[in-house]
Amino acid sequence: MNPDSQPKERARIAVVDDSEAVCRSLSLLLRSKGYGVSVFDSGQAFLSRGDAKDFDCVLIDFKMSPHDGFDLLRELRARGETVPAIMITGWESKDIFDLAKQEGFADVIYKPMLDDKLAETLDLVLAR
Repeated sequence: MNPDSQPKERARIAVVDDSEAVCRSLSLLLRSKGYGVSVFDSGQAFLSRGDAKDFDCVLIDFKMSPHDGFDLLRELRARGETVPAIMITGWESKDIFDLAKQEGFADVIYKPMLDDKLAETLDLVLAR
């Protein structure tokens, strides 16, 4: 069998969100598109696993407690982690978008998110 005809393994995505419903729905959606998915209910849970090298992208909720998505991304970068991160938020605002881009998020996706928008954004970020 030609190696090029083998199915390509999809990217591994981490979802960090303190909403169980969001984690569940994103996990189902991403798995249905062939991605490997791991979910974490807080930034601390994600950080405590060690490093982010097992993931090709991290979806990070903006509004989590006690630390928000910006705090998590700053900590990842302070640890030398370069995994691309996409902010997910229900707070649609140009200020949040601009700040997210300044802080190093690859993009921002607003809840409720459309399946096509999520897939399109992931494809663009993973292609970089």
